Amino acid sequence: MKILLCCNAGMSSSILVKKIQDAAVKNGEDIEVKAVANSAIKNEVGKWDVCLVGPQLMFAVNSIKTQLNIPVGAIEPRTYAMADGDAAIKFAKKLLG
Repeated sequence: MKILLCCNAGMSSSILVKKIQDAAVKNGEDIEVKAVANSAIKNEVGKWDVCLVGPQLMFAVNSIKTQLNIPVGAIEPRTYAMADGDAAIKFAKKLLG
């Protein structure tokens, strides 16, 4: 699974990227994950299976979904604040169905 994380500047989500990578290794899952700023989202079209959006960009979910044409959802604030990699992976899987 290929997960794109999107936040305002692409920096705060880098902590969550590391935690998702750690959780994937721990659980033996093949997951690629990257964080980008909302302003760079257009450069990511066609590269990802799902996009998780930081809570601070909750208002932009529909716009991002239109641009990427993949499942997109805002990460629950607690998951984001606690950098809960396992919960983020679970949410990504839920979005994919």
